[in-house]
Amino acid sequence: MGLTEDVASREGIIASMEDVALKQFLFLRNLADPVIARFGAAGMGVLDGAFARYGQWRGEGVRMGQASLVAGHDALAFLAHWDSCDFVLANLAGEVAVEGDAAKATLHLPGIPGADYFKIREGRPQLLHRYWAGLLRGMPAGYDDKLALTCPDVALGAPWRIEAAYKGNPGGKIDAEHARASIRDIFAEPARALALVRSTSRNAGALYMFIAREVIRRWDATGELIIREGVRGIARERGSVIRERHLREGKSLNLKSLMLDWDGPLVSTWVFTDEGYLSEGTWHQDCRYCPYADVWSEFGTEGLALGLLYDVELHPTMYETYHPGTVVRWEALKTRGDHLCKFRVSIPELVSPNDPEYRPPAQT
Repeated sequence: MGLTEDVASREGIIASMEDVALKQFLFLRNLADPVIARFGAAGMGVLDGAFARYGQWRGEGVRMGQASLVAGHDALAFLAHWDSCDFVLANLAGEVAVEGDAAKATLHLPGIPGADYFKIREGRPQLLHRYWAGLLRGMPAGYDDKLALTCPDVALGAPWRIEAAYKGNPGGKIDAEHARASIRDIFAEPARALALVRSTSRNAGALYMFIAREVIRRWDATGELIIREGVRGIARERGSVIRERHLREGKSLNLKSLMLDWDGPLVSTWVFTDEGYLSEGTWHQDCRYCPYADVWSEFGTEGLALGLLYDVELHPTMYETYHPGTVVRWEALKTRGDHLCKFRVSIPELVSPNDPEYRPPAQT
């Protein structure tokens, strides 16, 4: 993946989907755990509110999508136009079933999305359930208040379902088989599959922002410290996983190994300019599109400020976890109000005389 992401094959797209789908649960656990550890039930209550507001934002996105504008609103239309890779990946693990009609429909999955990650990382099962309950509680507020969504609490790994009921006048343009096919047949349309990868990435960036916003609004400077701790937890987990994988594979730990085999889709989703420089000790390249910054900018100065907090905690910690001594710099950064993110990263001990030097932006 990374700068060598395969966007042409089914296998390559699945790999990208698996990565971005994992991120939402990696974010959830690392951000929520320090909040709960510090504030207990009060912390969980604030997280519940963040999940519901995040759900409302996602519901608005589904509502505004072109597919929803054409199909109208009802229970099946909502399930058919789900805005992340969750259902597609669940279908690869075990067939997803859809039954019912426009007024009342049920989506059956082989397990609750996120269960595998929470089992491996020994996360709190109740947190995963609260996340899904809050998300589904909030989505109708953005999509259509005539929709109601519920899900059961089940053991991690047990079959799971989402029940959707619609009390308005249904669009009626989608039946259960159509809804099922929208999940099953997505790889026949690579562009639609890659759009879902990008949408899932935007969701992860939004999840971070809604959690951070609620925690900081409630606990101010202490809340900010806890969010910074959570972001560093995300960075350490990601950096450690890549480092350990590269060591197992016999790869040298350097910037070339890291950026060519990053743990995310840096071709279809994070869009970089073609011009750039990559060696063992130096990486200089400009990012034109970041799905996280795309979301954060929707929320003005507050969203960008929370994005900047994420950037300055995530990147240095992740790179240093992978290779201690790495220096992260930007000539420009979207969360500082710039048009591009101009990454200027180096590992001083691996920099060669032929590598370009970092030049700070000119002072005005």
